[in-house]
Amino acid sequence: MGKLEIIGHASKIVDYDLMKIKLDFHAKESTSTEASKKVMQECEEFLGILRKGGFDISGISLSRDSVDRSVDYHNDSEKDYYRANRVLEIEAEFNMKMINDIRSIANNSNAQVGFHVDYELSNEEIIRQELMTEALRDAKKQAEVMAQAIDQKVVGLISADKNAHNQDTVYAGEVLCMSLCCEQEVEAYDNSDELSPSNKTYTETIYTTWEIA
Repeated sequence: MGKLEIIGHASKIVDYDLMKIKLDFHAKESTSTEASKKVMQECEEFLGILRKGGFDISGISLSRDSVDRSVDYHNDSEKDYYRANRVLEIEAEFNMKMINDIRSIANNSNAQVGFHVDYELSNEEIIRQELMTEALRDAKKQAEVMAQAIDQKVVGLISADKNAHNQDTVYAGEVLCMSLCCEQEVEAYDNSDELSPSNKTYTETIYTTWEIA
């Protein structure tokens, strides 16, 4: 009887299938009322365009809403101003045309709005479980090859421990499937409509001990 300690590996490149679009409406004015009203009005007009285009705006979340006082220092003098922000988040299945359409609407509006897209994966845990299974199979194959080299056979698995890994945030909310058909003219971006999302390489490692005889 003997033992073999084997490290099994498995990797997979996965395209992200979810997106989170962040729209940051912002304004900088001399009074809090001016800054707040400007941001609220621009956001309201933007949402109105989306609603007319058939977008279910009830699926949009408000992730930040603030009016903050700041001080501008210039030539040994101080001047108060107020910065207002209202940040909207749209979570949906990856749709490059939707990204282009929403960004186009933002471009054509008079609003001061920041635009940012993050990507996520809907089934990360399932992928990790599949990779862990593949890593165990890889370890078994290695053990069988090594055992055969010394005229032995693998009798059974003694232990298997996966390495610690940082778990990324897994999206678990409802996915919105929407399309826009706006009355407002939206530029066509046929070429970039065909772009794919970014991807991520997932890797799992398992430390195993096999009994051979």
